[in-house]
Amino acid sequence: MFKALPVACLLLGLAAAQDTGLYDPAPPADSAFVRVINAPTATLGGKAVTALKGAASAYVVIPQGDFEVKLGTATSKLKVEAGKFYSVVTTGSKVNLLTDQAAENRAKALLTLYNLSKNATVDLKTADGKTAVVAGVKTGESGSRAVNGITVDLAAFAGTKALGTLKGVKLERGNAYALVLTDTGLTLTQSSTKTK
Repeated sequence: MFKALPVACLLLGLAAAQDTGLYDPAPPADSAFVRVINAPTATLGGKAVTALKGAASAYVVIPQGDFEVKLGTATSKLKVEAGKFYSVVTTGSKVNLLTDQAAENRAKALLTLYNLSKNATVDLKTADGKTAVVAGVKTGESGSRAVNGITVDLAAFAGTKALGTLKGVKLERGNAYALVLTDTGLTLTQSSTKTK
């Protein structure tokens, strides 16, 4: 009976070893999560990050406190708090740090609209313009809303003028999405996190 104990311990050890390769390690407790938007070349605290035109990068783990950001030729020192999510954007030559809403409700999809266009204020609505989703997002800022899981056509509007439309957007519960409006249109990126 006691001879089975070492075999059981060996099997548990093998299972634990397999789990370590299956999942990314948890980030340190003092971590913040930071990404860049619409920045083909960027570094966050010395980590290279890429976000194609109109897209959002994955969130990367940054220790709380001050860190350096380089977006193209612009450099800035920013400060983050542990447990929070942030997006770094540029408006003109200025680097801005936006605090993102965390996707805490697993029964909803989280939509965040980033207004990186020249339009002073924009709204995210259904493509027919009838249903407002996120309203009054100023240039260089963001707005968020948790919605039901659904497949829907979405558009960004300045007043009644559609600035960009996304057809057949499948919003899944528990996921977060970045919708980025630039002067060339509206794009969608599903949010993700890199812990390594």
